[in-house]
Amino acid sequence: MKVLARIVSYLFHPLLFPTYGLLLLLAANPNRFGPFGEKLHIVWLIIIFALTFLFPAVWLLMMKRLEMIDSLNLETTKERIVPLIATATFYLWTAWMFKSNVNMKIPTDKLIFYMMLGSCFTIFMALCINIFMKISLHTLGAGNLLGIMLPLIRISTYDLRFVFVALILVAGIIGASRLILKAHSPREIFTGYIVGFTGQFVAFTIIPQFL
Repeated sequence: MKVLARIVSYLFHPLLFPTYGLLLLLAANPNRFGPFGEKLHIVWLIIIFALTFLFPAVWLLMMKRLEMIDSLNLETTKERIVPLIATATFYLWTAWMFKSNVNMKIPTDKLIFYMMLGSCFTIFMALCINIFMKISLHTLGAGNLLGIMLPLIRISTYDLRFVFVALILVAGIIGASRLILKAHSPREIFTGYIVGFTGQFVAFTIIPQFL
């Protein structure tokens, strides 16, 4: 069970969730993104993957190399402070890039901007909660995906209700895996779900009313 739990933890690493979120957006709205062509989708994926996974991962490796952190698992709240701030910086950069076509030489889309904005909100909330507890970053990402799915259900041309149920099951498996590995307490797990979902809910439901 622990081996399976580790595999799940690697497959759903917290830094991979923006990439998974973009894949959801592209799959659920083919007509919205279709005119730009598949090549542009690949470009978007490369940008999101590089800025939200590769760059933060390299930063973590550098911190480990410089002995600024003891483990890449960030097992203490103190070790998480600088990596969370760095990740938030990369996420803000990504959100700014997708804010409008003025910022990039390639077309962008507001749904991607809202998704990254929600990710930024999530990281900042996690940074505040990190003062009091070691919130689960894995379930934080799972909550993000669930938060993205709700607006997609309303605007997608497909019936995504079964996909939403499947994501709930996946989110449950992720949480169970972290419990099996004894990486978090149940409270830290459920707080991650709530904060992750709230970040995307604010970005997709509240922010568009002001922009």
